Amino acid sequence: MASIGETLRAARERRGLTIAEASRLTRIAPRFLEALENDDLEALPAPVYARGFLRSYAAALGLDPDPLVEQLRAELA
Repeated sequence: MASIGETLRAARERRGLTIAEASRLTRIAPRFLEALENDDLEALPAPVYARGFLRSYAAALGLDPDPLVEQLRAELA
């Protein structure tokens, strides 16, 4: 199973977006998008924000956010 970050990065690259473009699209700071793509959970704010960022980013990339959010919850537990 691919990590959250691998899944997000692959989807972003398939859409031909840079981190800066994804940031403008989602209105999420580039550092948080990079943290998600690098599976750097320590760099993310409180879990509620991390889940919201993940949900928004996944949806913007055309992914179903629910499995990714569940994976994040398991990793944060």
